Amino acid sequence: MDSTSLHRISMRQRGRSGFTMIELLIAIVIASMVVTGLYTLFTVQTRQFLYQDLQMEIHQNQRFATDIITRSVRMAGYGTSGRVVGYLGHSDDTDNDLPVVMSYDAWTGGDGSDAITVVYGDSALALATNSSFLANCETTELQFPAGVRDYGERLGEYVADEMIMCMDYASLGGMRTYLWVISSPPTASGSMGVYDGTSNADFVGACPVGENISPAMYCSKAQVMTFYIDADDGVPGPGTSEKPVLMLDLNLNWPSDDDIPLVENVEDMQFEYCLLDADGDGNIDDCSDSAATWVDSITTDQGSAVQMVRMHLLVRSSREDPGDLYQNSQPSLANHSVSADPDGYYRQVLTTEVTVRNLRAQANL
Repeated sequence: MDSTSLHRISMRQRGRSGFTMIELLIAIVIASMVVTGLYTLFTVQTRQFLYQDLQMEIHQNQRFATDIITRSVRMAGYGTSGRVVGYLGHSDDTDNDLPVVMSYDAWTGGDGSDAITVVYGDSALALATNSSFLANCETTELQFPAGVRDYGERLGEYVADEMIMCMDYASLGGMRTYLWVISSPPTASGSMGVYDGTSNADFVGACPVGENISPAMYCSKAQVMTFYIDADDGVPGPGTSEKPVLMLDLNLNWPSDDDIPLVENVEDMQFEYCLLDADGDGNIDDCSDSAATWVDSITTDQGSAVQMVRMHLLVRSSREDPGDLYQNSQPSLANHSVSADPDGYYRQVLTTEVTVRNLRAQANL
């Protein structure tokens, strides 16, 4: 075989040779870097997507909870004289009638969170009593002119075991608001049955037995709403220490099994109050002033003097950070300081101030 043939065979063998070890190592390193980069990018994007999803969930819960509470607080006192007497008053204390804003500071069932009760009338169901019907304080009947305007439709919205409150403008002791429980729904003629209010001492204190109620009263369906957080495993309701729930009670017997769960993962709720003439100088304070006096709790007597309510709402994510890289603890709100071990929950605080216009308007009369 000549040299030319040998050279051709050598060239063909070289063409069939594979990668060298160094070339393979370089290829593996490059491929590993690409895969690692892609995995890191995927992990970061997944965490960011989860973070954004949890933040959106927190924002939605905050908006809903804040909207429903502030709307109710803003309505507090509508259709009342600032306080109500009757069904929800305390039968053992003639002076302890129900203010239209009632605070509960550091309610134990909510792990130190506050609670608030507001009272107001439903403006869509306002009614004037029949001026020709004279009743005394022991009455078990109220009468309304069913043929006036759309009163027939409004009366149809009143059902047994709900509450109706009527403001008496002509009471000798000043304007009074009476609260009754409806015993029977209105008839076609406009007669409504109510339970005798004299079973409540505060009602008798405002409307003594033997005296008459004004024949012209302004009435509406009573809305009595209490907002509180259920964070106790032993409290009736769905809330637990692991999943606190904002609850709504409609008859002032909270906590109970018939209360309505509103929003999950509301961890803390704190209220502050600015009162009319809080500094005692005889003038109605402007609560929007930076020097205004805010208090963490109010007494029963101060409830009808509330001018503004400041609400702090702490909402946390429904789950912890899956990578255990984020650590946070429950912050202090108002007068509530919680010592808790850091955890992986995301949290946000929303602070809102609400003017209780119905009480402020009465104070300016």
